[in-house]
Amino acid sequence: MASSPFSSAVEEKRYDVFLSFRGEDTRNRFATSLYRALHEKQILAFMDHRLRRGDEIAPALRKTIDESVISVVIFSGNYATSTWCLDELVHVLECKKRNGMIVMPIFYGVEPSVVRKQEGSYEVAFAKLEERFKDRMKKVLQWRDALAEAANLCGLASKDFRFEDQLIKKIVEDVLLELPKYSLWNIEHCKGRLFAIQERMEILVNLLDIECSTDVRIVGIWGMGGIGKTTLASAVFQRLSYSHFEGCSYLWNVRQEYENFGPNNLRKKLLTQLFNNEDALISMDTPFVGSPFIQDRLRRKKVLIVLDDVDSSVQLETLLEGYNQLAPGSRIIITSRNKQVLVKVADGIYKVKGLNYTESLKLFHLHAFGRNSYPTEYYETLSNRVTSYANGNPLALKVLGSFLNSRSEGEWESALRKLERVPNNDILKVLRISYEGLDDEGIKNIFLDITCFFDASFTREYAESMLDGGDSSAKIGISVLFEKSLIEYYHEDKTRFRMHDLIKQMGWSIVSDEHKRPENRTRLRDIYDVCNVLEKNMGSASIEVILLDLSEMKRDVKISPAAFSKMCNLRFLKIYCDKIYSEKFKLYLPRGLESFFSNELRYFQWDFYPLESLPSDFTPENLVELILRRSHLKQLENHVVKSLPKLKKMDLSNSKLLTRIADLSQAPNLESINLEGCISLFHVLSSVQNLHKLTYLNLSGCNKLSDLAELSGRRGHLDIVKNLLNNICHLNFTLLTSSITGLITNFPLHSSSSNISLIFPMNLTSLNLSETTIEEVPSSACCLPHLQTLDLHCCGKLKGLSTRICKLKSLQFMNLGECSSLEEFPEFLEPMEHLTFLVLSGAAIKKLPQSIENLIGLTSLVITDCKGIEYLPNNLCKLILLVALNLDNCSKLQTLPPCPLGLNYLNISHCERLKLIEELPPNLIDLDARQCTSLETISSQTNKSYLMVGVGLKLDNCSKLDQNTHNFVVNGVIFWMFRATSHEYNNPFEPVYSEENFCSCYPGDEIPNQFSHQTKVDANAAVYINYEIDDGQAGRHACMSLGEAEIKLDHVLMWYSTKDGDGRNWLTTCSSEDTKVSFNVWPSFCSACEFVELGSDYCKIKKCGIRLVYENDLE
Repeated sequence: MASSPFSSAVEEKRYDVFLSFRGEDTRNRFATSLYRALHEKQILAFMDHRLRRGDEIAPALRKTIDESVISVVIFSGNYATSTWCLDELVHVLECKKRNGMIVMPIFYGVEPSVVRKQEGSYEVAFAKLEERFKDRMKKVLQWRDALAEAANLCGLASKDFRFEDQLIKKIVEDVLLELPKYSLWNIEHCKGRLFAIQERMEILVNLLDIECSTDVRIVGIWGMGGIGKTTLASAVFQRLSYSHFEGCSYLWNVRQEYENFGPNNLRKKLLTQLFNNEDALISMDTPFVGSPFIQDRLRRKKVLIVLDDVDSSVQLETLLEGYNQLAPGSRIIITSRNKQVLVKVADGIYKVKGLNYTESLKLFHLHAFGRNSYPTEYYETLSNRVTSYANGNPLALKVLGSFLNSRSEGEWESALRKLERVPNNDILKVLRISYEGLDDEGIKNIFLDITCFFDASFTREYAESMLDGGDSSAKIGISVLFEKSLIEYYHEDKTRFRMHDLIKQMGWSIVSDEHKRPENRTRLRDIYDVCNVLEKNMGSASIEVILLDLSEMKRDVKISPAAFSKMCNLRFLKIYCDKIYSEKFKLYLPRGLESFFSNELRYFQWDFYPLESLPSDFTPENLVELILRRSHLKQLENHVVKSLPKLKKMDLSNSKLLTRIADLSQAPNLESINLEGCISLFHVLSSVQNLHKLTYLNLSGCNKLSDLAELSGRRGHLDIVKNLLNNICHLNFTLLTSSITGLITNFPLHSSSSNISLIFPMNLTSLNLSETTIEEVPSSACCLPHLQTLDLHCCGKLKGLSTRICKLKSLQFMNLGECSSLEEFPEFLEPMEHLTFLVLSGAAIKKLPQSIENLIGLTSLVITDCKGIEYLPNNLCKLILLVALNLDNCSKLQTLPPCPLGLNYLNISHCERLKLIEELPPNLIDLDARQCTSLETISSQTNKSYLMVGVGLKLDNCSKLDQNTHNFVVNGVIFWMFRATSHEYNNPFEPVYSEENFCSCYPGDEIPNQFSHQTKVDANAAVYINYEIDDGQAGRHACMSLGEAEIKLDHVLMWYSTKDGDGRNWLTTCSSEDTKVSFNVWPSFCSACEFVELGSDYCKIKKCGIRLVYENDLE
């Protein structure tokens, strides 16, 4: 990978060129002519006659040389006779070493070897200098070395040019070539205008690998419209074009130029730019067959070509046809929305991502309020809405910012409300180009389906199952949409896709343009349009998709019984209410449904479905998902489930009247069943036991399931045993034989895995039996080889777990929270390497087994509210992967054994009997020990003099801490504040933690001496600071002493804020008068589940302390 050509900062220069020359030799001729030639090319040069009278020559000259980019040193016959010239040369070469100054030696009337060896006139001059400076020979040697060094640099000699003006022209050309090399496209020039550009440029330059001169590389820049592809390509072009290449060409908007003026015009532009308007050469070019002479020239010329917005491979091939052989080291950058264009030719592709939230807000502020203005609080709130709407798209942020500039708050509100319904036309035009570039109507329909139906991220598999009409078009369609930047990966997850909100809104505008009347459009989502169509029986064959959010309804709607009868092409019906408690208005079917949905239906969701059954003519043979949450269904009848060959998901959760589900064996592809909260359901397992593809089963809250009760051993088996004993006592051998047969038949769970598989499908990965009445985990559940999640929380009658639980080798998550009868935790007889998360909150367990060390993959252990636990096993430290341990409100816990070294988060709050924390791990980030009223000592596994806790240390009401622990705590908090400040100052876009989370609290009333600005607090909690303005300020540390009325104990709070924590210099928000700065603080904290503002009657602020942190403090 090539090293980055970027520098962290470029010093601002006053002059382009400094001319060093011997006045008596060249001032009135060569030097003056060169100065004029540079001036004519807008090159700012310095000659010594520009010095003002009265200046001290030597210091002024040194400053001038420092402020110049290039030094042109004209060596003439008498140059060495001037100590002034020699001192200039020494300082020029020092600047070359120190700052990278470009030095161009010109040998005017003198040979380079004469200068290098100090021969001829130079020898005579130095003889005199040695006599004159015989007491300072070190200086003479310095001049000799400077002449030798300069003469060894690559330069120009007058003897190589016939005429003097030719030499001057060559010097000017060389200067023009060198100047861009120095400028390095100074990012400071664009500060406040372009955001996140430097990081992106570095990535792109690495892909270009400029330092490698042996090959030709093509790099693609790919992304959605308006995301910044052209800006990035332009920035890199400006940075590299003059400094690394012999020719360059930037063709902007190739797609539109190609359409408007044809390929020949673009091709001519390309060659004209590469060969500097050599008309005779360019006239040799012909379409499709390139000139061999031009090709030969291109093989010898290292070039940089940028082709912006290339839409198809044909455009690319036509432009470069016949000229596919470039000189080694040449580079081509192509920007496109279509990845497929790039895949064929590019050596690397850079996907441009949107701006992050902070960058987006800054860009929007720039266009909405100007460079040096900041919005009021109300405008800031509205700005956040716009930023969320744009979702990182720079074009949208610029367009909307410019549109809203100088408008009133009311106009902003109106514009934002309109944006929710109608996208901005300027943004729409840019985005719609990608859609119009789709040349297949089927793929356009797939795009509109995703636009209208997928409101979150989705997998390729899911999209194909929902969108494929049997012709397998969805697979290629999704690939094309991704290549065209109409969908993208969901963050860094390459298994999931998402559609940008702006593109989604563009898709809806396309649907709206289909027809003026909504019933003649293919897709409906507007609440008014949908309700109108359903209420007035206006449906038609055009309608394929209906979306209706019940929470948006403004009135009750009575659906016509024939509302769906004409919708023979309906594929997606989604009547939903994700905000369950916001359903103020309802859909009614007072006369039922005469005729139901089309055979094309693939997705059917109707939350709060109002009928007790589905219509008899409902034939869901193409249905993939059936979702009837909180429905009034009583049964899922045989006519519904008799043919469900494509069904993958069924969700009937919280259908409280549902009692029975028919046999689902005709739905062989079912993968997910959710029956949570179906409190009337009494029989289900026999319906699902043969579903071999079922991976998710949720029976949470189904407390009337008779078959589940039998599985857990609560009923059934006990009855059989009782009958068996009764028959023996009465010597009823006929009944005895029958009972033994029944016993064998009804005890399949304890025989073989083949019988077990008849109960729970063997491919289950998630099983939820929470809030059921089971007394023990069904044995068959312990033999599911693929089970990853087992949820048993709130199983109030669960008394124990079988040791066979360790057989679940794929288990990752187990929840036993609120199992109030669970007193014993099982021994783990075998290692469980995949179990990472274990929840025991509120369980009645009294101890954990020593075999817990077999949970070798555990990363999180939650044992909150386990009030029977007094001790934890000493081998807890062997859980080397454990990151988080939560023991909140384990009120009988007395000691905490050594914790695993990798532990980051430890919560022991409200452990009222805990006295000692021994050997805290070295990597702890957060320690919450609030209300540990008996805690006296905290020790660490390191020998540090400070507590190794990163983000936050909460010791509220730990009133018995000894003095050593107190010092240990204070030193630790201050150390970590400095560490966090240093990191965030040097890495402003990579906060080590969010500032609001870094807050430490401990008992006490003294502010540490490190907080140099201290004051007693007035009513506003204002702190007045005397300080001198210094750009080296990196942040501030704050400390506050307060008295808390409720617990009668003083506390100290500490927190920090970096200089750019809120996106601007925090000092700009302070009020200033002379050299005093004040700011107010309104911190609050949560106590007893209630946020309390400090300074209220609940607690009084006594003192405040501030420390301004400077760069040298962080070294």
